[in-house]
Amino acid sequence: MKKLAIFAEGDLRYFGGAEKYVIELSKRLKNFDITIFSPKTNKDIRLEESKIKEVLKADLEFFKTVNMPILKEKIPLSFSGLSALAKLNKFDVIYIVDPDTPILFMILLSLKFTRKKVKVIFSGHDPDFFRFLKARPQKNTFARRVLLKLYRPIQKAVLFKIPNIHVINTFDLRRLKELGYKGKIYYIPNFLYYGINQIKIKQNKKEFIVLFGGRLSVYHKGIDILIKIIEETIKKNKNIKFRIFGSGEDGQKLIEELSNKYPSNVKYLGFISNDQVENEYLNASLYIMTSRIEAFSLVVLEAQAHGLPVIAFDIKGPHDIIKNDFQGKLIEPFKIEEFVEAILHYYKLWENGELSESRKRQIINYIFSRYSDKKIIPKLEKMLMN
Repeated sequence: MKKLAIFAEGDLRYFGGAEKYVIELSKRLKNFDITIFSPKTNKDIRLEESKIKEVLKADLEFFKTVNMPILKEKIPLSFSGLSALAKLNKFDVIYIVDPDTPILFMILLSLKFTRKKVKVIFSGHDPDFFRFLKARPQKNTFARRVLLKLYRPIQKAVLFKIPNIHVINTFDLRRLKELGYKGKIYYIPNFLYYGINQIKIKQNKKEFIVLFGGRLSVYHKGIDILIKIIEETIKKNKNIKFRIFGSGEDGQKLIEELSNKYPSNVKYLGFISNDQVENEYLNASLYIMTSRIEAFSLVVLEAQAHGLPVIAFDIKGPHDIIKNDFQGKLIEPFKIEEFVEAILHYYKLWENGELSESRKRQIINYIFSRYSDKKIIPKLEKMLMN
């Protein structure tokens, strides 16, 4: 049995998309003795460590990090961090899911001191990495912009030292080839975390509910855009209801204010359990995503797996998932008026009874035929084994 080390970019207790991926992957892999290394940030914790360990089928080791000034990238300059790096020669495969560049560099450096042949794979789930820390305008000071200009070539140099890269969308696949990367590239998308037999189908004939969920980041998830879309939609049709789940970051207060402003049309649910999320999918008629950047978008996949048509901007991630008219609509970034018109279009379909259970089943069957764990996990196992 091969020994596999998985390095997570974020604290598993945060339980975001990349963290869920690490957890769910470790539960499904066979023929591996797995240890997960997770940074410990003590920020925005959603699940206790004991709860994480309950669902894992792997050993879990936390290590502390410090942040670089201004750039804010994590460095494992702590006893627990250095201890984790010292253990890497015990593993046959090291699978690194979106680490900050200093961690990636120190992993590669530590492997230089061992004669053991270790397969190293970088998995690019973060939407900024292949663009080498593209600036976030509202957060960047002059000093940060200057440092980023100097830092991007370093990021690229470290990235190109990795012999194997796993990408989850076709955009990053093309981007790496354009940049001249010479190593092995694996294109394997994300997978669904449940089976098709677990999905319930319901046609809500009483209310037209538009659902949004995820981390409430203004820049990344487009919470500012979401608010404009909701307000413009309500102006044109007060019968449309919006339900929002998720928590954290700079958009939470804005969503709370929005729900207070439109109590009859907008309900903010906060961070909710998996069972509650399932119930929201069951009662909704449409899912919307307003992200500016995404590597893949698991929530789009989940919404489609529950038969919901999805409206999203035509960015990488949704672009790969939404391929047919019956699945939803891709809107030119970042056209708010077109997005609103698309929501109104689906309201008319719902009003005419065209968002039927059979249409939901069509979406479900398509998405499971492409992204079920039974289809994707064997590809990931082959990538890690060979």
